[in-house]
Amino acid sequence: MTKGYAGADSSALVSSQIGGKTLVALATETLGETPVLWGRYFTSASTTGDVEYRHLDEGQLLRENNIRVLPIARQTERVAGTSDDGTADAQANAEDVITTFGADYLKSLGGSFLMFLDVEGTPSLSLSYYMGWARTLTAYSQSYSNGAVTLLPCVYGTQADDTTWQAIASAASQGIPCHGVWIAHWTGHGCQPLPDWSNADVSPAVALPCGILLWQYSDDCNGGDGFDCNQTNPEIDFNAFIAQLILPPQVATAAAPTAAT
Repeated sequence: MTKGYAGADSSALVSSQIGGKTLVALATETLGETPVLWGRYFTSASTTGDVEYRHLDEGQLLRENNIRVLPIARQTERVAGTSDDGTADAQANAEDVITTFGADYLKSLGGSFLMFLDVEGTPSLSLSYYMGWARTLTAYSQSYSNGAVTLLPCVYGTQADDTTWQAIASAASQGIPCHGVWIAHWTGHGCQPLPDWSNADVSPAVALPCGILLWQYSDDCNGGDGFDCNQTNPEIDFNAFIAQLILPPQVATAAAPTAAT
């Protein structure tokens, strides 16, 4: 049996502490290795609150541990909506990612990155919303960054959510791609080490038009303010996959004041 690489995601800052330890330290202890990626939310550049990725608070810790940011598009209650809803949300998502990291920096990393639409199954994803979101995410990220950045649409959802998987399959048949999926199927809860990869526990009943990149196998390690446990698919080209996630840039620190003369 084989395992992938460890990953985590959270709605809390990775720099937040539980019992005097950051989420990064706790994840490393639980998973038995430092996560290679951390999923964080991007809704819009104007969205407030710590559920959203906060570069000044989190970026340096992630960089020091060589952990890449996996961007999650967070408008979960809207994903059953119209194509126009998907278009508007994709524009806000793209602006958030590009504004956060900077187009020039993202271009220096290769310029092409995965973004996962958060679909929890309540509601499930509609075909019209996905077509609007996926088509716009790529085109608008390119235009907003003057060609420097391309965001590629992916989907996070539960294994049993056939409606969502059928929507992306139908979209693909109409020329709207999905560049990968992230499957949630909790075979345990709380803090769990990496299990062996199991296609039976991960693959949906619907034939997917794109590959399974990640498995979220357990939730709420250290509670709701903690993190979820993930692993990468050991059968994918890991180097190609991880290159399409974002290593945060060095966070600038204020210069120390000089003594008066």
